[in-house]
Amino acid sequence: MNAPPKLSALPRFGKLLPCLSAGFAGAALGCALLIQQSLAQQREDFETGARIAHRLLSQRAVQHEAVLVTLSLLRATPDARLTAVYPQVLQLRQRAAGEIWPGPDRLRTALEAAEQSSRKPQLAAADMTTGRFWIVMPTPNGAGAAAEAHALEVSLALMVPWSEWPFGASPEVMQASSTRAWLVHDGAAFAMHAEAASSAANPPLALRQFTFDKRLAAESQPFTLHVEQNYRIADLPWLSLALWLAAWSALLASGVHMLRLRRARRRAEALLRLGQVSRLNALGEMAAGLAHELNQPLTAVLANTQAAMRLLDDDPPEADAARAAMTQAAAQARRAADVVARLRRSIERPGGKCVTVDLAELVRSSANLLEPECRRRGVAMAVSGADAVPVAADPVALEQIVHNLIGNALNALEATPAPSLQLAVTRDPATRQARLSVRDNGPGVAAAVRDHLFEPFVSARPGGLGLGLSLCDTLATEMGGRLRHQAASPGAEFILELPLARSEDAGQPVRRPA
Repeated sequence: MNAPPKLSALPRFGKLLPCLSAGFAGAALGCALLIQQSLAQQREDFETGARIAHRLLSQRAVQHEAVLVTLSLLRATPDARLTAVYPQVLQLRQRAAGEIWPGPDRLRTALEAAEQSSRKPQLAAADMTTGRFWIVMPTPNGAGAAAEAHALEVSLALMVPWSEWPFGASPEVMQASSTRAWLVHDGAAFAMHAEAASSAANPPLALRQFTFDKRLAAESQPFTLHVEQNYRIADLPWLSLALWLAAWSALLASGVHMLRLRRARRRAEALLRLGQVSRLNALGEMAAGLAHELNQPLTAVLANTQAAMRLLDDDPPEADAARAAMTQAAAQARRAADVVARLRRSIERPGGKCVTVDLAELVRSSANLLEPECRRRGVAMAVSGADAVPVAADPVALEQIVHNLIGNALNALEATPAPSLQLAVTRDPATRQARLSVRDNGPGVAAAVRDHLFEPFVSARPGGLGLGLSLCDTLATEMGGRLRHQAASPGAEFILELPLARSEDAGQPVRRPA
């Protein structure tokens, strides 16, 4: 059966989602502002160029009127040098009084009609296909078709040369540009600089289009300048956009890095506080454990000294029994001193030093020490197993474990009829383990606390601190062994396993418990 997918990444992504949204929003806003600024700048440049083109064309148109007016006032004959000064003027024609206009009939008819319709310069004919037009001017005080007149043929394409055209100084520049200009008259249009306007038939994709329409400032040349410019994808400020995105990404990265550092600092502070609390808890647990471990030997010292005092007060005094009671009191006092000394060593040098200790002898010594207590409680205690089992252990810690296990068993047998306690010491050469079994026929361990027996402050006995088994388990682990519980019927069984002493230590003397 497939395991369900892990969703641990979703909360983390949920925390990052606001940051990602803010980052995308900031990047989009900055790009939009840059594009808007580029758009406004291009519009301004376009309008400036269109006004310049209109002014230049209007100036040329006014010059045409001035030339005709001057020729008419002076009644001068057209000079060929005039076309050199004004390249856009292709021809100059003069009609004397009483004559007719030379040239094709169509042109002659147009010139005569324009001449008769006004006494000012007047558009006579305009061919928007070729980009040429005629303007005519009768002489002042002239009357009728027989009056003297002058006419000019002008090229629209040459009105503004490349050097002065504001949208490109060469055909190549105009080809790359998206700007196109036309002069419009009577619905017909002439593309300015037609050699560069071929791409107008296939305009590039436009994001925005700018337009400009204005009539030239000359009544005789009623042309309207129409200019268009496309804002294309290529016109976007790509360099500015790239720089902005790079700067914004760097800013976001630094912000995220600062947030991570801040979070890491907070985590470190929390771990520091947790460590302080853990040390305080450990100190409290150690103090409670010390009180628990010292309680038994001090109680035994008090009980033995009181018994010795009663024995000495008898008449006659029982000196031998009193001496035995005081001997046991002294042994318990030495045990209390050893507990304090071991605690000091664990603080100064964590981890007690393991030496070779005879586990069987230590168990027999502890049983003999607690034999009066067993007789008082009516508990039948039996010790079995090997005669000598050398183990690598801390003798004080090992003695504490054995006393705790026997003391816990005696407490569990208080309300048990015919109580019995069995201590068995064995060895397993195959696994190089020594084994101590402490088994009673009491009520056993309740199921509610069976899985938490070796945790601090968990006790199956009313009023117990719940530190004895926890401390024993810690001491056994420090010596490379382990302590475990095993259900028995009836009662309970606790098993202590310790490593046997190494073979190279076999020749060394085995330390006997005091």
